[in-house]
Amino acid sequence: MRSRPLPDLPGPQAPAREWVAYDLAARGERASDLAVALCHGDGRVREAVLCAGVPDELLPLVVLRCADWAGPVREAARRVLTGARPEALVRAAPVVLHAAGRKRGEAALRLLEARLAEGDTELRECAFGHPRHEVRRWAYGRAVEHGWLPPEQLAHRAVRDPDVVVQARCAKAALRTPPAPEGAEVLDVLLGARSASVRAIAVTALRRLGQPLRAVDWLTDRSSSVRACAQWAVRQGGGDPLAHYRGAAAEATGRAGPSVVAGLGECGGPGEVALVLPYLSDARPGVRAAAVGALRMLGAASPERVAPLLDDPSPRVVRRVCDALLSDAETLSPEALRARLAPDRPRHIRLAAIRLLAIHRGLAPLRAGLTLVGDRDQDVRTRARALVTRWAPPDSAALAAALPAGERARLTAEIDHAAPVLGPSLARFLHWILQ
Repeated sequence: MRSRPLPDLPGPQAPAREWVAYDLAARGERASDLAVALCHGDGRVREAVLCAGVPDELLPLVVLRCADWAGPVREAARRVLTGARPEALVRAAPVVLHAAGRKRGEAALRLLEARLAEGDTELRECAFGHPRHEVRRWAYGRAVEHGWLPPEQLAHRAVRDPDVVVQARCAKAALRTPPAPEGAEVLDVLLGARSASVRAIAVTALRRLGQPLRAVDWLTDRSSSVRACAQWAVRQGGGDPLAHYRGAAAEATGRAGPSVVAGLGECGGPGEVALVLPYLSDARPGVRAAAVGALRMLGAASPERVAPLLDDPSPRVVRRVCDALLSDAETLSPEALRARLAPDRPRHIRLAAIRLLAIHRGLAPLRAGLTLVGDRDQDVRTRARALVTRWAPPDSAALAAALPAGERARLTAEIDHAAPVLGPSLARFLHWILQ
């Protein structure tokens, strides 16, 4: 008697792991239907089913049988697969790619490659539009290798496909050879892509295509990776990205966008600090976050300048401030950070305070963690428990010994209160340190 029910039969385009799980689960079943019989523990049963014929919806199981340990079963499965409709084989591609990693499992993959190479455009489109990203990656890899798609189509696929690997693969292939004058659409399509990785590839290619200064238009891209590629391309063409950012900031005094502010930090030096500082109080959260990041890159994000923004209403700004203050966290007042842990403070401010307290030495992280291990917010509870669990400064015993009696009693009570959450082992360890 089986210990768990047999799972439902997966759909034809289901992930390979679902078909493998079904195959393993059905090994000990009676051959009540074709699917179960294809997974039967007796190889003669499996072979008989394959010789009798298998419908297309069970082709993924036939693919698994192509890597069967029993030679007669393998041969029968390969005959079935050879006679299968190409469209059905493409639908089973997730299992084909999975089985290719098994011993004796490469036969199905060779057959799939041959069918695509011989097939028409419609069959290849089935592979290019497959719902599983691993199939699309493999199919576009074959298309690039064998030249099945012209650069114009590759560019449009790079823009439309949601998978970043497919996007990069198609974009690079589309730009592999310099486009003809009438094929300039390829570059324009890629430069206008929504995906930052595709735009970065296209901007980087501008230098190789002899148009490096055209990258000036992407110096203010919303993506830092695209801006970095544009800055490099402009420099390669003899331009000065910093001059562009300075000009943009001067032209829109007090109204520069986040990309311009970020660019001043990415390309500037100490002289740009004065240009960036006013934007710490900008009304736009994105600009304030960019200003904090720019000051950090310029080495000017001192606690005096950015710590007040730990109370910013924008989570994005507070995350940037927290990143900038990590190296100076011990200079911040533990009491001020603990005050930001109050339940009525915004969640993003509380999480940032916990992160900064974790850098502190002494008893501040322990006390903050003990206070919050029972908090209503799961993320706060998790990080608070981590504060307590990881608290082990080298001088922990000396810190505990230096505590006044009243403080020691209060800390002992806090440990006892948190013990049900911390567990007996951790609570005993903390009590032992306080002895």
